[in-house]
Amino acid sequence: MHKMHLTPSTIFKLSIISLCLILAACNQQETTKTTASAPAKIELIPQDLIAVKEGALDSQTAFTGTIRAVQQSSIQAQVSATATTVTTNVGQQVQKGQVLVRLNNQDNVARLAQARANLASAQSQAELARNLMNRKQRLFNQGFIARVEFEQSQVDYKGQLESVKAQQANVDIARKADQDGIITSPISGVITKRQVEPGQTVSVGQTLFEIVNPDQLEIQAKLPIEQQSALKVGSSIQYQIQGNSKQLNATLTRISPVADQDSRQIEFFAVPKEKIDSLSIGAFINGNILRNDTQQGQTIPLDSIQNMQHDPFVWVVRNHTIQKVKIRVIEQRYNDNIALVDGLQRTDLVSRIQFEDSDINKKVTVTTEKNK
Repeated sequence: MHKMHLTPSTIFKLSIISLCLILAACNQQETTKTTASAPAKIELIPQDLIAVKEGALDSQTAFTGTIRAVQQSSIQAQVSATATTVTTNVGQQVQKGQVLVRLNNQDNVARLAQARANLASAQSQAELARNLMNRKQRLFNQGFIARVEFEQSQVDYKGQLESVKAQQANVDIARKADQDGIITSPISGVITKRQVEPGQTVSVGQTLFEIVNPDQLEIQAKLPIEQQSALKVGSSIQYQIQGNSKQLNATLTRISPVADQDSRQIEFFAVPKEKIDSLSIGAFINGNILRNDTQQGQTIPLDSIQNMQHDPFVWVVRNHTIQKVKIRVIEQRYNDNIALVDGLQRTDLVSRIQFEDSDINKKVTVTTEKNK
């Protein structure tokens, strides 16, 4: 095999070529590293950014509650009997004292008749004893009988009077039992529930009707004990009924003097200023208790705040870079999507777009459709 002999000049030339290749490779790697380490730019449009505004909001305390009737009644049967007549239906307007249902109990009718007969007999005996006492008094005055005989007649008459009182009490008891079979409405209002039908046998304590007065409605709600300073009688309230976007007003009228031991919440009530349809009874509401003091701060969209409950922050463009800024939330207006906060700079632009921690310090450019 033929051997190749390299001269010194050839070896020198090859060494120069190798060194050039190594330097070129190093330069290419350095360029790649520089390019990789350069942060990528983020493009946003003006609609993605909101300028921070200095402002003030009236202090509010948010709550949830329900609409209830001030006057409502649940009517139960007082006797065990059979319903013979039911005169009202759900949705029907009734007046106080109006008959709702008649219950038939033959035993109570018989007891009332017997009690009345016993009362009549006792009254006759008392009348006879009175006449006998009067006759003996005349005989005693004429000296025909002894005093003891006259006094005995007085005792007999008083005994008969006590018997009359006892029989009258039995009549009253029997009459009430009979009257309990005629059930009337204790309030004027609307039947919201009927649980009895003609021919049905009902038992003592069974609910037959539920009635509410739709003309007197109120708001029933609760607040955590930590927010009790917001509860003051006479405070104005703004609220919305579930399913209705109309803003309504009310006045706080009553506050429970003690907090619930289990939930540690304080119950309060408010009277609506506008007339509310009875169909809203039982509906949920969202409201705010308005206070006279105002809070100063910076206003931003409520939905731009991240991690609201624990450690709230917002993404902002500051000095043309993306920054993650912690804030303090002072007030929240869910209906208006406004939050009053502090912790931002006047020149910050709050981003509606959410970013990742890896985006922090990346350059931001704001483009328009024309630029694109």
